[in-house]
Amino acid sequence: MTTIAEFLTAADIQIAPAEPGEPGVPDVTITLPEEWQAVDRAVFPGAYGVWTLPPAGGWADNVVLLVGKFSKPVAANDLLQCAFTDARALPKWREIVADVADFEAYPSADVVGTYSLEALDLWVHTRYVVVAAASGEYLVQITVTAKADHENVDSDLLNGLVIRTN
Repeated sequence: MTTIAEFLTAADIQIAPAEPGEPGVPDVTITLPEEWQAVDRAVFPGAYGVWTLPPAGGWADNVVLLVGKFSKPVAANDLLQCAFTDARALPKWREIVADVADFEAYPSADVVGTYSLEALDLWVHTRYVVVAAASGEYLVQITVTAKADHENVDSDLLNGLVIRTN
């Protein structure tokens, strides 16, 4: 199965990171409980936003939001069929949800599962959304990564995602 990056390469489509507040860029927000702290964007160049819970035992549950502008129009449904490939390649991947359905009237894919990385067992929830705006098409990707028990992270955390176009 093809990854999103492979799909874009084959279609000769580049994706450039978008900055919050840039003209024409969709306004993407996520409402998180108050214990989540924003990380300075300079720490994660290219990220639209990053938030973490306070670290515990050398690990911090985190939310990473990426917004990228496509260099030309993309076949959203074909692209989103590739959304699960990267997750399925993770070590000891156990899929819980793999779904392609609209999110806020935009084409979207949602994947939830667990995997192991060295001594950590992690739970991950990623939503991909293809957004058509007046200035072009964008890929919004938001990923929550937590310890596998995800006791500090609500499974519905991404329900607070809001996308507005200008």
